[in-house]
Amino acid sequence: MALRLKKISLTSFRNYDALRLEVKDARLVVLAGANGAGKTNILEAVSLLAPGKGLRGAELGDMTARQAGAAPLSAWAVAAELQNAAGDAVRIGTGLDRRADGRQRRVVRIDGKDAGGQGALSAHVAAVWLTPQMDRLFLEGAAARRRFLDRLVFAHAPEHVTHLNRYEKNMRQRLKLLTDAGTHDPTWLDVLEQQMAADAVSVAAARQHLLARLTHHLAELSAVQSLFPSPVMALSGKLDGLLAKSTALQVEENLRDALRRMRRLDAETGRTTEGAHRTDLAVFYAGKNMPADQCSTGEQKGLLVSIILAHALMMQAEKGFVPLLLLDEVAAHLDDARRAQLFAHLKALDGQIWLTGTDAAIFRDLGADAALFKLANGAVEAA
Repeated sequence: MALRLKKISLTSFRNYDALRLEVKDARLVVLAGANGAGKTNILEAVSLLAPGKGLRGAELGDMTARQAGAAPLSAWAVAAELQNAAGDAVRIGTGLDRRADGRQRRVVRIDGKDAGGQGALSAHVAAVWLTPQMDRLFLEGAAARRRFLDRLVFAHAPEHVTHLNRYEKNMRQRLKLLTDAGTHDPTWLDVLEQQMAADAVSVAAARQHLLARLTHHLAELSAVQSLFPSPVMALSGKLDGLLAKSTALQVEENLRDALRRMRRLDAETGRTTEGAHRTDLAVFYAGKNMPADQCSTGEQKGLLVSIILAHALMMQAEKGFVPLLLLDEVAAHLDDARRAQLFAHLKALDGQIWLTGTDAAIFRDLGADAALFKLANGAVEAA
């Protein structure tokens, strides 16, 4: 079955006091409007139906609608009706909950019941996106590339969310114990480091498996298209190198022992020296044997497009569905030939793709497959 978002409602979210958008069974959803009209805000709302902080990685309070120069109006909320990949109709609600003590948390409800956390979303929704801000992915630090890679892994292996979140939580707790004044509890540190090592190996193994499968589908994609550069992808990190030549159990024991040895250094530096958080994603333009960060801006964007397309093909072939694809301004700077080839690939996918652009005319080639909506002044209407 195909994953399809049918309806989405926004309340006090970004520039929308209230918005209801019904796309029914549209496979291609086009949002057209001027810069600042709120196109990306709708994509961000859709992205929040999957686990994580959404396509902007924003803090919870920053997404609440506010009038110019004024405080936020109220807590934001996003509600949606969708068909999940199993063919089941599901209602999802998520939003900001402000507690009486001033703390904020994100709540998630599925079919009207408290889901207890974002992890429950992974059973129903997977989403992958490209935004203009990601055009600098290969020029920024390793953290941005890890987030991009982990988003692809989340869609393929939902349990990756649990391992990664627990690893990061335990890493923060370990560092707090090490850097706080007073005597450390070695027994509790042993427990944290054991769990960190186990989760780190699970995270690294899931990343390696994803890259192996993605490499296969990138080769298939390259065989049927020639206008987007073909990437070669690899993981660089001590943990990844060890896992490539040792058993998972050996790597887990090695990391656990390393964490124990590094306690004093980590306490002095305030950071964890080794682990899954030290991995980087290396990408090369195969045709030029050139690192992505040395490629032109257009080539870098083309590499990202190829990765996203190959990932969609992989998910369709191996998982039986395509994640929601959120492509923000992805066609704006493509020439006619590349735009036509991109649209042909998107139309061939059995998934739902959301596209944005300032000029509705560039989406004409999508034809009757696309549902076009025009945005202006905080309102959306079908074209």
